[in-house]
Amino acid sequence: MTPDSPAPLTRTSVLAFFAADHVAVAPDGKMYVNGAFFTLLRFPAFPATMLTLGIGAVIEMPFQDAMQDHVLRIALRGPEHQELPVGVQANFRTAPSIEAQYGEPQLVPFGVTIPSVEIPSPGVYHLVLWLDNVEKATYRMRATQLPMTISSGIPPRLGEQGR
Repeated sequence: MTPDSPAPLTRTSVLAFFAADHVAVAPDGKMYVNGAFFTLLRFPAFPATMLTLGIGAVIEMPFQDAMQDHVLRIALRGPEHQELPVGVQANFRTAPSIEAQYGEPQLVPFGVTIPSVEIPSPGVYHLVLWLDNVEKATYRMRATQLPMTISSGIPPRLGEQGR
């Protein structure tokens, strides 16, 4: 089947980009995710620490970009749009598999889990994904202060994420 335009053959797409408690990618390309797609972080006080921050992304690279070097960078922006010292960078190159059809795009799964992420204050935070120095996707999360519950006598876990 011939596409209506060259865009499917030439455009890079971010098919998924999200936060989770834990993300890992196996050597066979399968992504293993726990506690994904939360948007609310609840803490009893600030600055606060998330025990872990998993980040997952799936990028569809066009056939024409195979065998070229690429740079993926992900950072966390704070409420004042400042880049926080939380992020990762990966250099990669795609190659068609032996089963690939000519012209078929390549899926590039990316997953990382970062321990002890400091959240300095309440507000809106964004994970930002750049591919080859071009911003391609953002993921929004909001950090809020939730006072300890006196009636239960048990404070919420530090860094507990809302679902």
